[in-house]
Amino acid sequence: MLRGDDPQALLNWAEEYWPVIRDALLNPDDWDDQEWLSEVSELGHLYGLLKRARPTTPEERERLSRLVEDIRAVVSRYGLEPPKLPEGI
Repeated sequence: MLRGDDPQALLNWAEEYWPVIRDALLNPDDWDDQEWLSEVSELGHLYGLLKRARPTTPEERERLSRLVEDIRAVVSRYGLEPPKLPEGI
């Protein structure tokens, strides 16, 4: 767990996790079944990071918004539940 759940660190971690999960979702044939399942199962963790992220600057809010929009666009293709932005963002 991240010490203190620093909102900046949570957003950074989410931005690092998402490209790998995104690649697994969009290119399943490039992944071994076990690796694919492992990456896709990280969606819950990713959503948890997004839920706890609290952007404090307009730049951070924009980064979070873009990330969530991209995630929604990809997961909706597969009928998966999209993440929800925290209240007030």
